[in-house]
Amino acid sequence: MEIGCGNGHFLAEYCARHPEVPYLGVEIKPKRCLKTCLKIERLGLRRAVVIRGTGEQVLAGLPDAAVSRCHIYFPDPWPKARHRRRRFLRAGNVQQIARTLRPGGELVVATDFFDYFLQAKLLCVLNPLLELSAGAPPGDILVSVYGKIFADKGRAVYSFVARRRS
Repeated sequence: MEIGCGNGHFLAEYCARHPEVPYLGVEIKPKRCLKTCLKIERLGLRRAVVIRGTGEQVLAGLPDAAVSRCHIYFPDPWPKARHRRRRFLRAGNVQQIARTLRPGGELVVATDFFDYFLQAKLLCVLNPLLELSAGAPPGDILVSVYGKIFADKGRAVYSFVARRRS
């Protein structure tokens, strides 16, 4: 599952590399959903689906232990202190993600905002269902649009993997 799949760049690339994996993309903006659906259709990605809605709505509708990996790449950082309450990765959403992950399932996060990285990582450390992974995040995070842009510009990308405890 990818929350905030945007125009589907990462989704399409990931699904093309892993055609056996069922994949759910979540996006709130209708035009982005359409672009993603067109990519899915053009590439014949039979196990990819896009849902238009908020991450909160989709997470609330998912059963426990239904997701093997949740990708969240370059979410809106809401950098002003007074706006941070709008960030997607906050305690309630991290709890919902943890609930939907299978034992051993992963939450993979990447951002270019160090402050957001620290906040998200701390929320995962404080969640009793999650533990931080010692290994490096998968290299395919830079396949996302923002990942490529930041890599090309030499900007720092902060990422981590949190794993659902067994």
